[in-house]
Amino acid sequence: MRITNITLKSIFAIIPILLLGISWLLEMVKVDRTIVFTLEIGSIASMFVLFGIGWVKNFPKWTIHAIGFCFLFSIYAMNATVAKLNGGHLLGLYALLPLVVTLLISLFLHFSLEPVKQLYNSILKEWNVLIFMFYGFLPMLFMFEFDEIRHMSVIPIIIILTLLTALSMIIYLNNSRKIIRTISLILGIVITNGIAIISSMYVYDHLMK
Repeated sequence: MRITNITLKSIFAIIPILLLGISWLLEMVKVDRTIVFTLEIGSIASMFVLFGIGWVKNFPKWTIHAIGFCFLFSIYAMNATVAKLNGGHLLGLYALLPLVVTLLISLFLHFSLEPVKQLYNSILKEWNVLIFMFYGFLPMLFMFEFDEIRHMSVIPIIIILTLLTALSMIIYLNNSRKIIRTISLILGIVITNGIAIISSMYVYDHLMK
């Protein structure tokens, strides 16, 4: 079967989601932390790469979810600490370096405001682009909802959340009907977060007994 161009782009779009899901799953089974950390960095780095590709190509739809992720992750990382890098102090403005470097490289390759104009036009044409812009951060949100929970019972939930997120993205990117695209994003957010919140509360209560 020949893989169509749009399907191939969908695969590129969900790679960061799958990598983060796999790293989270391996963390639950207590795989060597170096492997987990490498996959996490790979997931984050691939989002910044997608952001750069998006800028150079005037933000085609399959790169737009990287925009919100890169900005939200950078803001979140400003309040994080990495003992080996900064002695346990907040990263602060240093956390913005990946975003700044990505923007500089992107501008070097494509020095234009056309990507911003194209993104603005895409939002005017179809408002669900705004939802998709921040969709890439959804898996991170799941991890926050399961903060401090490290147990094998979470593995099926991780698999379900990762696959549902990837599936809703694939539907959004490949379906030609605007209503279906919008529903896929909204249901993706509502269903996955509902599963994450309810299951995290259940697992936490079970572990506390």
